[in-house]
Amino acid sequence: MVSKFDFEEYWPQINCLIPITDENGGNSTQIYMENGGKVLIQNRTNTVLKNLARVFALDLVELKKKYGKLVGRKTSTPLALHPNLILLPVKIREVVIKDEGSRGYVVNSQIKAVEFLNRKKSRIIFLDGTFLDCLQSVDSINLVRAHGRIIARECQSSFTLVKEKEEVYQVVKAILSTLDANKVSY
Repeated sequence: MVSKFDFEEYWPQINCLIPITDENGGNSTQIYMENGGKVLIQNRTNTVLKNLARVFALDLVELKKKYGKLVGRKTSTPLALHPNLILLPVKIREVVIKDEGSRGYVVNSQIKAVEFLNRKKSRIIFLDGTFLDCLQSVDSINLVRAHGRIIARECQSSFTLVKEKEEVYQVVKAILSTLDANKVSY
């Protein structure tokens, strides 16, 4: 069990965030990493998600509103924390206790395929060959993935716009510093 996980360093290697009941009966989160590694964090998945969003200085409440409007969902909205980190909500477990959390988040770009298990269950296969069984049909997962693609396009365009503004700022800053250097003092 990890007390503090370095999201800033390891976010590109995350496959998914999964709510689990730990060995002490607590509500924890299992992070599946690329190549089969797993990290157990003794916090609820929503807390872990907030900590991950903090790396990108994002407000999850506002993200959920923004992207929920875009795809017409009030709940279970895919979240774009970065163009390379689009999180898809998937139902992982049945809730037994209030505030237990049934949904995990799968990184869209890490999904290789979705397989049919039965009418209400599917298996998400990750690029590294590992997998995650979830309590949603293949059609339901594919709909969430389609919403994720729409949100990814919006996130990419916003990200590009911010980068362009940053580049313009750097050019203006360089011009102004050149002008300041060329001023003649009287």
